[in-house]
Amino acid sequence: MTYRHLLALALPLAVALPVAAAEWSDNAKTEFVQQCIAGAPAGYEEPQLRAYCDCAATKVSQEFSEAELQEMSRQSPPDPAMQQRLVNASSSCSGKLKP
Repeated sequence: MTYRHLLALALPLAVALPVAAAEWSDNAKTEFVQQCIAGAPAGYEEPQLRAYCDCAATKVSQEFSEAELQEMSRQSPPDPAMQQRLVNASSSCSGKLKP
């Protein structure tokens, strides 16, 4: 099973938040995780989604600079290379979705 559909949820959220995890307020990370969970497809348990989305928030914040996130927010559709980096950054979190 692929988790790319969940990664697509992270892009709009990622561009709206500060870049480094240290810069993220507790509220910003909480909002990211809640929106990630709310936008997820059916079939996953809430604890799995929460673990995945929390992990994805951390990984995305470590991978992208503020300038890159701003650039992605202006692109429609986002650059394929940046999308791939997003997939790569979040892919280590996919294990959180397994039962």
